[in-house]
Amino acid sequence: MFFFLLGAREPHDSPALENFAHALHIVQLRYPTLTIGQLSTLLRVGMTPKGQGQNVSVSDIVAKGQKYPTVARQLELLGEGTARIPGLGLIDKEPDPQDRRNRWVAISEKGKNLLYEIDLILSPHIVQSIGKARTHEGMDDGAPRDRIDRGKRE
Repeated sequence: MFFFLLGAREPHDSPALENFAHALHIVQLRYPTLTIGQLSTLLRVGMTPKGQGQNVSVSDIVAKGQKYPTVARQLELLGEGTARIPGLGLIDKEPDPQDRRNRWVAISEKGKNLLYEIDLILSPHIVQSIGKARTHEGMDDGAPRDRIDRGKRE
């Protein structure tokens, strides 16, 4: 395979894959009903820079390659849920004031916290630098440096 020419490691030897597997494990523990498709949609919503005045609509997500009924169902379950299935509360939806047929979607605080946690798992150098800074400043009280290992927050 040409992947070895690019410097790829054996899967059992890859820290990146290990971090990814750990992130998926944490997500599964916290949200056992969350599917990979829903996680993908959550990432699309969460990575939209709403703070810069940009919103994401259902049509924006559909334009990135997923089918409308699939996206609509995923957003329903990521948000408030349906009459029979409770939602996960990871996104918020609101009507577009200029076109009531359209709905804006944004990441909720709960969803943001999940994405922060995933980011920390996938970027262990951030956690390591925080630990080094705490030790350097004499603030290391023996508490866990990685908030992920503190257990479930919900």
